[in-house]
Amino acid sequence: MKIKMAIKIILYKWAGKLGPFKIKTNCEDCNLTKSIIDDMMQKEFKGKNVSFEIKPWLDNFFYCLFRFTWHAPIIMINGKKFHQFSHKNPLFDRKELEKEVLRK
Repeated sequence: MKIKMAIKIILYKWAGKLGPFKIKTNCEDCNLTKSIIDDMMQKEFKGKNVSFEIKPWLDNFFYCLFRFTWHAPIIMINGKKFHQFSHKNPLFDRKELEKEVLRK
């Protein structure tokens, strides 16, 4: 019998501080990403062993950088990059996230 591990989705959003630097602006892409994942938690992942956490990107800059991610919003599943914002691909694929999470 295979036991399913807990799945942890982390969104690193444009926020935080590092040394003398502090992010004071808002990121619409981060807010939209958060809203989509919140909706998925209520629908696609309801009753599943999936948790969602939001962390400030600048506070976790080096953690993200060592995982080859540098542009918020960043979505990680169990510590591995799933999506990183780019101008070519600003939003993640909702169906791909669902498939990736439910596959684990």
